[in-house]
Order: sequence, then C-alpha cells, then structure tokens
Amino acid sequence: MLSALLAQWHLSFGAQPPEITVRAPGRVNIIGEHTDYNEGWVLPGAMSRALYILISKSANGANHWVAHDLSEEVKVSETPTTPDWAKYIEGAVSYYTPDIGSLNILIGGDLPSGAGISSSSALVCGLLLALRELTGKEESKETLAFLGSKVEREVIGVQGGIMDQFAIMMSQSNQVMLLDCRTHQHTHVDADLPECKWILINTKVKHNLIDTDYNQRAAECKQAVEIIHSNFPEVNTLRDVTETMLKNVDLPDTLLRRSRFVLEENERVIRMVEALKEKNAKQAGLLLSKSHEGLKTLYEVSCDELDHLANYANSHHGVYGARMMGGGFGGCVICLVKENDMTAFSMGCSIAYEKRFGFEPEFIPFELSGGVERIQ
Repeated sequence: MLSALLAQWHLSFGAQPPEITVRAPGRVNIIGEHTDYNEGWVLPGAMSRALYILISKSANGANHWVAHDLSEEVKVSETPTTPDWAKYIEGAVSYYTPDIGSLNILIGGDLPSGAGISSSSALVCGLLLALRELTGKEESKETLAFLGSKVEREVIGVQGGIMDQFAIMMSQSNQVMLLDCRTHQHTHVDADLPECKWILINTKVKHNLIDTDYNQRAAECKQAVEIIHSNFPEVNTLRDVTETMLKNVDLPDTLLRRSRFVLEENERVIRMVEALKEKNAKQAGLLLSKSHEGLKTLYEVSCDELDHLANYANSHHGVYGARMMGGGFGGCVICLVKENDMTAFSMGCSIAYEKRFGFEPEFIPFELSGGVERIQ
C-alpha cells in the first residue's frame, strides 16, 4: 500500500519525498451504539485497515490535495467546488494551524467509505497528527481527539460524540477501549475470545438518511432529556436516566423508545466487558443480537440489508451473534463467528444476500490495532 502511495506521490508532487507519513486506522465498535453523544459508555477499537496521509509544505504556494482511492484531486486555483473529502481537510487545517500556508497532501488506503468504520474520522485524526508532526507542536493525542470531534460537529455538521476520535487516536493492539463518554476515562480490554473471530460484513449500501436521521436521533434524545429533567432535575443526559424514571415520566412514544434503547445499550456495554473478561463467547453473542434488535425496533436506524445480514448471522449455528455497527441505514454488520465455521458461514451468507439483493456483500476480516501513528 505504501509503495503504491509513494509512487503516486512522486507522480503528483515530484522527486522530493513527503515530510510526514501517518497511518490512521478505521474504527470498529463491539457494542455501545448511539450512546456516545448521550454521555454513555462505548466499546470501540482501532482496526488493521487504515488510511495513510502523506504531507509536505508546498514549495509553490498553492494547495494540492490528492485522494488516491477516488482518483480525485484539488488544486486551489483550479477547483471551483470542494469535494466532500476535501472539506474534512479544510476543517482540520483551519482549526489546528490556519497559518501553516499551502500543503501537498496525498491520502489513500484500504478503508471503504460509507461502511460505518469512520473513514472520515480517520482522515481528520490522521491529518491532525500529521500537522502536529509537521509543525513541531506537542499536543496530546487526547487533545487532538477532542479537536477532531469539534471539526466534524462544527464544519461537517454531524452531531456525534467522541467515540470515533478516541478509538482512532488512542487504541492499543488486540484490545478494545471501554470509554466513559462523560468523564473521558478509558481502559483497555482484551477482545480475543477462544476459537472465535470478529468479522465485518459490508452491505455495500448507504441510504441517504444518515446525515439527517443521525442528527434527528441526537435531537430526539435531547428532547427526551428536557422532559425528564423537568421531573428529575438531576438528569442532564440520557446517561442519568433510570428505568424507574421512564415509568414515571409521560414521554411521547418515539422519545420513550429512543430513551429505552440508550438505557439498555449502556447496560449491554458493561455486560460485554464482563463477557470478554470471562471469555464467554455465548454471552457476548447474545448481547450483540439484543443490541441489533434494539437498534432496529427502538432506535430505528437499521435497514433491510442490515437486518438481512444480522438475521442470517444470528440464526447460523457457526455464529455467536451479530449486529449492525455504526450510524445506521447501511454500512456494516459486526459478527462473532466460530473460527472453524467461518468459510461455511461466509459462503452461505454471500449466496443468500446476493439472492435477495442482487449483489454480494463484502467480508472484511480485521485485527484490532494501535491508534494513529507516524511512520518513519
């Protein structure tokens, strides 16, 4: 991958090599979906698939940015409109070091976009670390994670939490991160389970609901909190709400379902940590399947393709459990599969999916990796 990107660099920018090269991994999330912006708990990790960001200060005084995987480029004097990927670069540069001047940037890797594995956050986090290295500044990765979240909220407009940025910045190999999204305290948990493999299955669809409906879910959670707070002043986010409170507050049905999902999902995160520590694959799989059911019926962020994959997996003898992962309306299902049943499951799942939707899903095996790093 790096050899191909370096070859592209020299084609685009000449003989001088990049000053900084950074690896920025994608993010998987074992469990804890839509809980981060409700100040709850999540259990993500960085994955072995990644974006690479090659960067140097420009000698000719003009920005030149290349997206290798998309075969697209931006030259400031020639591009009348800014493609979506370049908006993330503009945001990161303007928030971190607006006076840095012009830059040559090449991005590429093996992270599929639109798969719910945070390729956009990987781009922002990787670029922030690259800019830190390029300027000689010394901010911590945690500080950069908060800045990355701010870029996505204020520049891009996606009202998410800090899960993606923390996982991409600070994960450790072979482990997932139990992150408290209120206090930002985090610990690392071994996610290996005996004779099991984690795998992602990409639906290869992304319905055009994610931006509007994702923000709508965040708004609905805030509306629920406002109503509950009027009865229980100690409640500031859904993290503070208990089942007893829900039974004693008159919430509209939609807000009640959103609230109940967040309460149940927070509980599932804590129970998943226990299952991982106890090496209990059966319990871990049960929590995955219950999470999907809640995402489908209570939070309503699934879709036909995700439901089909999750249902197939959850009914297969070689799978402990599966659920949709990410914002929803497309993207990936995460599965916990018995290692010796992986081939049979993958083949059967692919055939059933193609028969239903007319094309095959993409199977994405992965390992849990460390966070963003500079490559010497």
